[in-house]
Amino acid sequence: MAPRRRRAWPAAAAVFVEAVVAVGFAAEAADMVQERLTVGMTIVADAASTGAGKPRRDPPRFFPFLLIAVCLDGSPPAYHLHRGSGAGARSWLLQFEGGGWCNDVRSCAERAGTRRGSTRLMTKVEVFSDILSNRPFMNPDFYNWNRVKLRYCDGGSFSGDSEYKNGSSVLYFRGQRIWDAIITDLLQKGLAKAKNVLLSGCSAGGLATFFHCDSLKERLGGATTVKCLSDAGFFLDL
Repeated sequence: MAPRRRRAWPAAAAVFVEAVVAVGFAAEAADMVQERLTVGMTIVADAASTGAGKPRRDPPRFFPFLLIAVCLDGSPPAYHLHRGSGAGARSWLLQFEGGGWCNDVRSCAERAGTRRGSTRLMTKVEVFSDILSNRPFMNPDFYNWNRVKLRYCDGGSFSGDSEYKNGSSVLYFRGQRIWDAIITDLLQKGLAKAKNVLLSGCSAGGLATFFHCDSLKERLGGATTVKCLSDAGFFLDL
C-alpha cells in the first residue's frame, strides 16, 4: 500500500498547484474588472459654429448647411479623453475608432440609424484598454499619456465633405469637418502644447490615419514630434 500512496502524492500535488493557479487567475481577473478604466464622452456641441466647421470658402447665403460638422444623421461629433500625468502630461495618443465604410445611399441610410452613424446611439462611457489603458504593465509606453478615442460616425474614415438629400431626411458626409472640429477642441485642451503625438487607428480608423497624418503635423507645427500608426488600414479593391 505504501508505494500506491507515494504514487498518489504527485497527482495530489499537481491538483493543488492547478487550484492555486486558478484562484490566482480568478483574483487577477476580478481585480482587472474592478480597476478597469471607463471614460465619459465629450460632445463637440459647437462644431458647426467653430472655425473647423466653416467651409474653405464662403458659402452662398442660401446654403447655410455648408457650415455644419456632424455625423451621418446630423448629430454632433464626439470623443473620449483621459488626461495624462507625470512624464506623459505633454504627450498625446489619438486613436481613430474603426468600423468599415458605407458604400451607397442604402447602406449609409441604414448606418445613420446605428451607433456607427450617430452619437445619439453610441455608448456614452467607453472602457479604455490595450493601447488606451492606464495600467503600466498592460500599456507601458502610453499609460500616462493623454489618450483620446475619436468616435467614428461619418461612414467614410473622417474624409467626406458633402451631403445627400434622401427623401425626407439628409445624409451628412462631413468626416473631414468632424476631424477638424475635434482637433480644434483638443488644441484648446492642451494638444497645442504637445511634445509628442501618436495618431493611430485600426481598419477604417487605420485608413483615417493615412488621410490625416501629414495635416496633423502641419497643424501642430515643428515643435511637436508626430508619429502615425495605421493598423490594417489598407482597403483592397478586389
